[in-house]
Amino acid sequence: MDYITIYSTKDDNEVAVLKRVYSEEGINYRLDDTDEIGEVKRIQVVERDKTKARELLDQTGFLAASQAHAPVHRRMTGKKWIFIFLAAFIIIVVAMVILMFMNVD
Repeated sequence: MDYITIYSTKDDNEVAVLKRVYSEEGINYRLDDTDEIGEVKRIQVVERDKTKARELLDQTGFLAASQAHAPVHRRMTGKKWIFIFLAAFIIIVVAMVILMFMNVD
């Protein structure tokens, strides 16, 4: 039988929940933890059970959970320039105040 990876995680609790759900539903699965470090565990299912396993992942919320662990890349293109401008403005104002107090006779 050909097994395909349906879910990967480092969390042992997620693995235990998925094993229980797949056992209750009668889905043929196996746990593949042949990672170099041994941290990542992959739940693999038989190819014919792929759609049912995906539906169960969606119903139990694991598809959203795996996306939550993904790194988030935030871009601040417009806001970055505002912060740079404000920092430069504050430096100029502080420099002017220092010069003003230094020139007092």
